[in-house]
Amino acid sequence: MTSQSVVYTLSFNSSVDNTFYLNSIRFDDINRIEKSRVDAGGKGLNVARMLNILSYPSQALTFLGGPNGTVLKKLLEDEKIPFRYVPIKGNTRSIFNFIAGKKVLRINEKGPLISKKEKDAFLNLIYSLKISKGDIVSISGSVPPGVEKDIYKKVIKKVKTKGVIVALDTDGDLLKEGIKEKPHIIKPNLWELNRIARRRISSFRTLKDILEHFISYGISTILLTNGENGAVLFSKKHFLYSKPPSVKVLSTIGCGDTFLAGFLYGYCKNKPQEECLRLAVAAGTAKVLKEGTSMPDRRNVMEIVKKVKVINASERTILPFFQ
Repeated sequence: MTSQSVVYTLSFNSSVDNTFYLNSIRFDDINRIEKSRVDAGGKGLNVARMLNILSYPSQALTFLGGPNGTVLKKLLEDEKIPFRYVPIKGNTRSIFNFIAGKKVLRINEKGPLISKKEKDAFLNLIYSLKISKGDIVSISGSVPPGVEKDIYKKVIKKVKTKGVIVALDTDGDLLKEGIKEKPHIIKPNLWELNRIARRRISSFRTLKDILEHFISYGISTILLTNGENGAVLFSKKHFLYSKPPSVKVLSTIGCGDTFLAGFLYGYCKNKPQEECLRLAVAAGTAKVLKEGTSMPDRRNVMEIVKKVKVINASERTILPFFQ
């Protein structure tokens, strides 16, 4: 893989993220907003936004429609994000984030109803990409109504025939179906892994057994996150753990997406897996220093990289991951 490889991010259910900061959140009472902001949102778009900040070539693909689609298009253009989209009749969804100190209340719309014609147009857009061997297709997030739960499985099967690397970051049935086509990289968080494994993972032995199962099934690399408790990278050759440095948290929204972008950035540059995990943790950590779904700058990420430690995971060293 060379530095000329391109990362294509697929975002079936992008959003306009509205973030409101309050002193407290009270039910059955008036909540007064201290300040607010509007950002581009959706996991796939966030990956592309972070890669753009890291000056790595990417292209985002998504649906856009209605008043929110117009807003989101302008937000992406303002950030100079390379993107292509399929226009839809419905209104791109809104996400509402209410933040009071360390408490976050997230309210997500399901997304617009996608017609068969619109869905087929998006799939045609994906399959018509001039992708080359070594490029990456990164598939993230939920799907809107009208899009079937095995859509990621179908996309993975199709694009893998072109020799690309596939990264998958989703949850529930989308993840369950998607892994059947053996994406090269998956990035669940601990709770998502609990659900897909149908068991509570709270020990080194249990975690290792489950991760080994996925590797033997055909997944090449598993990236597992658990917020401030750290992240794990597991492959045939590595079982690595990293706990992020302590920083002041302004917003955790989008941290998993910037984490994945940091990893892909290192991966595309042929960095050792230890360095890829270090970049991922640094990008995720830098994100919490920013409000709403706004992205950190490259300088902050690279400064934090110097503070991130990556160690070999063992029953003793990985203990903080489960706390």
